[in-house]
Amino acid sequence: MKFGVKKVVRFISIYGVIRTFVKVAGRLRVQFPIWWLLRFFHPLRSGRRVGIIGCGQFSYSAIAYFLSTSTDCKLSWCTDIDIKAAKSMAAAFGMKNYGKDCSDFLKGTDLVYIASNHATHTSYAVQSMKAGCDVYIEKPISTTREQFEDLLAVVRETGKKVYVGYNRPHAPSIDLIRNNTADKSLPFSLSCFVTGHFIPEDHWYRDPKEGTRVCGNLGHWLDLAVHMMCWSNTSVESVDITISYSDKNTPSDNFSVVINTPRGDLVTLTFSARSEPFEGVNESINFQQGKLIAKVNDHRHTQIWNNEKYLSKKHWPKNVGHKNAILQPFNHNRNREWLELIISTELMLVVTDMVKNLELHREHTFTYK
Repeated sequence: MKFGVKKVVRFISIYGVIRTFVKVAGRLRVQFPIWWLLRFFHPLRSGRRVGIIGCGQFSYSAIAYFLSTSTDCKLSWCTDIDIKAAKSMAAAFGMKNYGKDCSDFLKGTDLVYIASNHATHTSYAVQSMKAGCDVYIEKPISTTREQFEDLLAVVRETGKKVYVGYNRPHAPSIDLIRNNTADKSLPFSLSCFVTGHFIPEDHWYRDPKEGTRVCGNLGHWLDLAVHMMCWSNTSVESVDITISYSDKNTPSDNFSVVINTPRGDLVTLTFSARSEPFEGVNESINFQQGKLIAKVNDHRHTQIWNNEKYLSKKHWPKNVGHKNAILQPFNHNRNREWLELIISTELMLVVTDMVKNLELHREHTFTYK
C-alpha cells in the first residue's frame, strides 16, 4: 500500500492529476464513469464512429482516454477476449456496446483502433479494412513477414487509411530537435538508452509468435531512427546491423543494436530490463547532426546546442507523443508517410529475425517499392 501511494504521488508530479487518475482506474478497473469528467471539459461529441479492439491497460489509459478528449469522434464500442475488460472500459468511457467479437460491430464503423496482443494486429486490421473501416494499429503492425505482406496487399486492395501507434516521432522533444536542425541531409548520430519493464518468464510477450521484445518494445526506437533518416526526404535503401546480447537465453531483454547507413548515419540502441523501473519506461536520447547537439531526458527535458545558440525546454506533463499519435486520424498535420512506416516495419522484422536466431551481424537491403 505504501509503495502504491508513493507511486501515485510520483505519477501526479509527472503526468498531472487527471491522467494519473485514469492510469490508476485502468489498473483497478473501478466502476467509475470517467467520461463524465472528460465531457465536462469536452462537451460536444460528433464526427466519425470509432471502435476499439483490445481493452488492456494501454487501451484504457491512453487510447480511450485521448479519444475521449477529442470532439471529432464518437466512441461507439470496444471488444476484448476478456469480456470483463471490455465491460469495464465501455462503462468508464461511455460506450454503449461491448463484446468479445468485433464482427458484431464493424458495420457502420468509420475507424477501428487495434490494441490487442501483437500477433493479432494484422488479422484484425485486415478484417476491419475489408469491412470498410480505416484502421489505427498499435505497434507493431505485424510480427512476421507473411503478416506484413498480407497487410500491404489489403491496403492496396481496399485503399483504406492506416495509422500506426509509434509515438516517439510525435513527442514535443523530437519536434523540437527536428525544427532546430538546419541541414537534414547530413549524416547523424543517434544514441538511445532505454530502461524497460521487467517481465516474468510466463508473460505473453515471451510467446514466440508475439515477435520478441523487438516488436513489443525496441520497435519504438527503431521507428524513431527511421523517422530521422527520412527527415531529408531521401530514400533509405540499405542498412548494416550489428547486435550484442547480454544473455542469449533472454536475448531481447538486455541487448544493443547498432545500425549504419551508406550515408554515414550511426544509430545505437540499448535496451535494458534488469528490474522494474519505478516510474515506468525511462529513456535517454542523444542526437548530433552537423552543428546541432541534442539531449532528451525521458521526454521531460530537452537541451539543444546549435553552434553558439543554446535552448533548454522542460516538458510537463511528461509527453512521449501518445496524444498526437493516437489523434493522427483527426489531425492531418501529424500524419506520417506510409512508405516511412513500411521501412520502419521491415527493419523491425529484420532485427526480430536476427534476435530469434541469435544473429550478430547482417547487411540488409530494403525490398519496399
